[in-house]
Amino acid sequence: MTLPYEVTESDLKMTPYILKEMLLHLVVRLTSTVTLMDLLKKQVEPKYNMTLIMQKERTLVINAMVLGIAFGALAIWLVFVIKGAENIMTVAAGVIISLGLMQQLVSVGIDTVTTNLGRFLSAWNSVLYILAKQKNGGMPWALFEREINEIFIMPQLVYSLPERIRKEPTVNEISAFIDEHRWELMYPETVFHHDEKTLLSFTEYAIAFLRERLDVYDRLLTMQQRTGTINPIVFISVGTLVWLLS
Repeated sequence: MTLPYEVTESDLKMTPYILKEMLLHLVVRLTSTVTLMDLLKKQVEPKYNMTLIMQKERTLVINAMVLGIAFGALAIWLVFVIKGAENIMTVAAGVIISLGLMQQLVSVGIDTVTTNLGRFLSAWNSVLYILAKQKNGGMPWALFEREINEIFIMPQLVYSLPERIRKEPTVNEISAFIDEHRWELMYPETVFHHDEKTLLSFTEYAIAFLRERLDVYDRLLTMQQRTGTINPIVFISVGTLVWLLS
């Protein structure tokens, strides 16, 4: 499999951290599936990993591919070591199943990012929504509210305020949160609750920023769906069939 991107020095520097997060996400997913922890645990406000969210799309895809290729290659190597050339059909089945495992792990790697990015987009879009609502629909806040609602059309995004914001916060509380966390959106200017101009400027900037990250989120979801649905099942089914017939 060839990489569709050029690997840069910055990609390599972040690889250990990103792979660690993807492996931890894999463990959490497996644990939740086996023990049904998602059904038993108390619902808490989801957190998001800003280090992952702010990585280049290329870097994230490369690391997801590295995760899948590494485990797939390991699985193929183990098949050859354990079975050797004694049963070529069993070896062939193992290789085919390993290819399916490879694609599944690429999907899990991408899911690590889409999970965090979805939480991030939901939280910040909810902050903007409640701010616009507090402004009682005056112009241009009514226009901003419509744009915010358009972002919520994405079915994976939900209304979910950060835990530090009450269900019915004041404009002062919202602007204080925004000013403290504006670095997450790389916004350089201070936001004052008493200055309508700074609130308008931030909201306009934030909507554009979220739309850009939403495009990345949509592309990553598409990759995740392509690698984690039909093709791996076909590989695993064919491999199992070959093994049963051997």
